[in-house]
Amino acid sequence: MIRNIFVDRENELRILEREWNRKGFSMIILYGRRRVGKTTLLKKFCSNKPHIYYMAIEASYDTLCKEFSETVSKVLKVPISGDIIDVIEAIPRLYKDRIAIVLDEFQYIVESDKSFPSRLQRAIDSTLKNSRIKLILCGSAVSFFKRRLLGYKSPLFGRRESSLRVHPMKFIDIKEFFPRYSPTELSMIYGVVGGTPAYLAKLDPNKSPFENIRDVISPGSYLYDEAVNLLRQEVREPRTYFTILSSIAEGRTSMSEIASIANVDPRTIVKYVELLEELEVIRRVKPIGFRKPVRLEIRDNYFRFWFTYVYKLRSMLEYGYIDDALAYIRKTFNDYMSRVFENIVEELTLPMYAAGVIKTKPIEVGKWWHKGLEIDLIVRDPGISSTFIEVKWKALSLKEALKMVEALKEKSMKSGLTSPINYYMLIAREIKDGKSVNYANTTVVDFKDLMEKLLMLKHVASKS
Repeated sequence: MIRNIFVDRENELRILEREWNRKGFSMIILYGRRRVGKTTLLKKFCSNKPHIYYMAIEASYDTLCKEFSETVSKVLKVPISGDIIDVIEAIPRLYKDRIAIVLDEFQYIVESDKSFPSRLQRAIDSTLKNSRIKLILCGSAVSFFKRRLLGYKSPLFGRRESSLRVHPMKFIDIKEFFPRYSPTELSMIYGVVGGTPAYLAKLDPNKSPFENIRDVISPGSYLYDEAVNLLRQEVREPRTYFTILSSIAEGRTSMSEIASIANVDPRTIVKYVELLEELEVIRRVKPIGFRKPVRLEIRDNYFRFWFTYVYKLRSMLEYGYIDDALAYIRKTFNDYMSRVFENIVEELTLPMYAAGVIKTKPIEVGKWWHKGLEIDLIVRDPGISSTFIEVKWKALSLKEALKMVEALKEKSMKSGLTSPINYYMLIAREIKDGKSVNYANTTVVDFKDLMEKLLMLKHVASKS
């Protein structure tokens, strides 16, 4: 099931509109991982504007020139042929008004002609700078765009007006894909595929989360192999990256430990980690207020789920034991979701502050741990106030929740991160015998209540 849903992206559209309204020529570089919604965003932006949209493929440069010429001829209703750059330079003579030219999957053009960026730079400096063209270079090869187009050694360095990276959507934005799902069910889905629009669109909102999970882990399904395909597009040594990611999924968090398991020189493990960070697959986490120790964790929930379950259970799944694999996932899923839920709450920090749920201005936000003690989330406005938050993927009684808040207060005193004013909060998947409670400096929050408030605020903001 594939659904075509355009959700939010107001900030991205605002940047594109700003460039459209800028006088003269503009070049915009727009990039992001596969399936994050770049093409949908561009089509939305171009829908009410004169534009030429061309998506390149892996082919010879002659083939790409022929295809691009045919696309331009069809749009402008004038026969034209030749080199891509020559055709672009001819467009201002054929069309005098503003026009957007989108070269999607731009990396394939450069792969077919390594001189293309240099030649495009010369064209910009000589003729295009005097045109009204809005040239948008778009693609999904993140490392290519960051290093070969945005790097200071790139011929196009300094020629762009804007660069825009399209990220996966946040948790608060996915409700429109699953309008009937409860906050708990939305959290489960987010824990499986994250915020990548194309992944969300392939799931069925009329099925339960575990029915959708069954589809994800079934050999032959799109999401069964997507992690492999994405990594192979971006990296040269997929096996090493697979080992690194599976090690992190199993709970190894230090670079030295992961280097040993992956059989990689500890001095070179950094280059693998940096590329995975660049792809937004993993992140380094430091305890708030301190520089060390550093933990590695999988940032993208689709990769987190895939390497926790699909990679581990691949032999069983390939032999057709899908229901047995699903039974194992059901049995362990609450443990898996506990960390996902912590990250969801961290992601909601700014919306919670905007809604008045958190009173501390979020100048610093992060986790804290030391000698076996851990605080799931701390929000600090140094010298003013701190909010200490315990996050539980559990259904708790109010009595249990308040007991945990008292333990949280004790941990906060040992963290060295208290402020003149301190607040304490517990956010649970469910508070069984009542709704959220707020008194003095203590708050117990039922996640369903919280999401109702945040989604209402988001709805009001979208209408204003």
